[in-house]
Amino acid sequence: MKVLLTLYFPRLILLLAISILLSACATVSKSPSPTSQIIKKSVSISEKDSLDYVQAVADLEKGNAKVAAISLGKIAEKNPGYLDVWVNLAIANYTVKNIADAQRAIEYADKLQPASADINNIKGLICVESGQYKNAEKNYLNALKLDAKNPNIHYNMALLYDLYYQNIAKAIPYYESYLLLAGQKDEETEAWVQELKQTLKRE
Repeated sequence: MKVLLTLYFPRLILLLAISILLSACATVSKSPSPTSQIIKKSVSISEKDSLDYVQAVADLEKGNAKVAAISLGKIAEKNPGYLDVWVNLAIANYTVKNIADAQRAIEYADKLQPASADINNIKGLICVESGQYKNAEKNYLNALKLDAKNPNIHYNMALLYDLYYQNIAKAIPYYESYLLLAGQKDEETEAWVQELKQTLKRE
């Protein structure tokens, strides 16, 4: 089953990226579903680091997470107050199963921007990967308190109850909330929810 994450492109850097990527006939793909934007602290970042950041996120979106993690790590070292780079560094390391590095990056991001739904969502995913299901549940619940309309969090909570707790009665409402909020059709998940409902009826 998939998990849902969001990559971060700050608006100023995105405008810079567009002018560069358009000249190279490249495009930046959109995330699979809407999430709230993290409000980053105001920090300065050099033009070179901005361009490197854009390239690293593009690499991450293309599936080159290992390359992205190396680039993002270097940018983070030079720009420790830049929130978004830490979030994407956590995502890159999570993607390549460098869980300890992902944990360190997301904890650093959490210090820069406490009370973020997206950061709590990523913390939850990392906890699941580490087998810390109670902590994952806590992080997802915290995330939903901060952003109850974020479909990614509902989906990941549904996965937690479905696959790890084997509690389909609790999973189904979260799947349904995800489908309602996602803003796009997900036939695979719709079919899975129907199958879960049939299973629940037979129990």
